[in-house]
Amino acid sequence: MQLYPIERRPHTRFEKLALRGRTPGFCPACGHWTWFENWVDDLRETGRCRACTATNRQRQLAQLFCNELSHRLSRTVRSLCDIPTDARLAIYNTETIGPIHERLRDLPGYVCSEYFGPHCSPGSMVNGVRHEDLQALSFADDSFDFVLSSDVFEHIPDPYRAFAEVRRVLRPGGEHIFTVAFHQERFEDDVRAVVENDEVKLLKERWVHGDPLRPEGVLVYTVPALEMLVKLDRLGLPTRMLLQYRPSRGILGNNAVAFISQKV
Repeated sequence: MQLYPIERRPHTRFEKLALRGRTPGFCPACGHWTWFENWVDDLRETGRCRACTATNRQRQLAQLFCNELSHRLSRTVRSLCDIPTDARLAIYNTETIGPIHERLRDLPGYVCSEYFGPHCSPGSMVNGVRHEDLQALSFADDSFDFVLSSDVFEHIPDPYRAFAEVRRVLRPGGEHIFTVAFHQERFEDDVRAVVENDEVKLLKERWVHGDPLRPEGVLVYTVPALEMLVKLDRLGLPTRMLLQYRPSRGILGNNAVAFISQKV
């Protein structure tokens, strides 16, 4: 069986059924037995949970986080709502909206942030929301047990500087659980734009992703490929790449790729 490159396979029978409407299942984000609705051909970004609006991609992140918490706490964590408040976990989430944030926001030790531009000081507050530049975080070394990010690093001018910052703020053995736009058929990163002399320089056609906080969208700088795993290992963040398929959790498609890096 070919493991890599991950080929674009035809939809499974279950995925074909999903594209006709909705599918039932258990949401690892909100912990409800629910319907996953409005699937379209890009399965990764659709199939919203009727209860919490989590998409397929967000459920992928939530499911991996639950798996790692179950191992860490030696107890079953089926959804983000099952995280015990007395677990004394320090968690940093790189977003301040969405179903994952909503389920974690009341936990002790939870911190979240957004990026508001180079004019803001790291750790400052903008309209009540913490600003952080992932390339220069304001947190002390060894601050967190977990860092979570969902399709963020492709929008950072120097993603490996940001990964190094994540490693710095993780405690030994801490984990970065993340999704990222990923070329699953390529070997080298696709560098599309860089910053030179404080100006954005496009190397390829401009590519913008939608963003709930920015109507104009956000620029894609780098779409990683297998090269990312090598570079993360060199940074002291050996990384597992996981391809999930769990229809009962609303996780479908052959591009349900997510990553877990661990600080060594």
